[in-house]
Amino acid sequence: MKRASLRILAAATAAGVAVSGFTIAAVAQSDTAAAPSDAKPTHAEQVRHWAEVGIDAQLKGLKTSLRLTADQEKDWAPFESAVKDAETARVIALQKEQDKSLSPMDRNTAKADRLEQSQANLEKIIEAAKPLYTSLDNKQRQTFIKLGRMLVPERGQFAKAIRRLGKGD
Repeated sequence: MKRASLRILAAATAAGVAVSGFTIAAVAQSDTAAAPSDAKPTHAEQVRHWAEVGIDAQLKGLKTSLRLTADQEKDWAPFESAVKDAETARVIALQKEQDKSLSPMDRNTAKADRLEQSQANLEKIIEAAKPLYTSLDNKQRQTFIKLGRMLVPERGQFAKAIRRLGKGD
């Protein structure tokens, strides 16, 4: 059963990446016809784009694995939005932290800011997950914890906080 779930997740992730790759290629072709060929995205833009594609694929895999009902579906959008917002903020903060013009102390300050922001974003994700999690059955809850914690860098904190939701905290 566990292997079947992993196969489904892998297939959903691969499908999401394939669809995203096709969309990117189609957009790139249409953009090259309208824009000059020297307008290439910067490295930072590419990193943000691929982080977005990766998180989209993970979210699609999680949603597919959960097999949400129509009632549960309405609670998915706020959770998905919170995860995407947190991932975008994380990538931007990491890029700021890695700026070569920063002094070592400025780099440490940027890292501290990123960690503080990351904690605040984790709290937003957990808050957005509450209605969804409470509507899930036990099997879906296990899947949600197992796969959902891979969406955030603070995996252990996420899993612990979500488990507390199940106990009524």
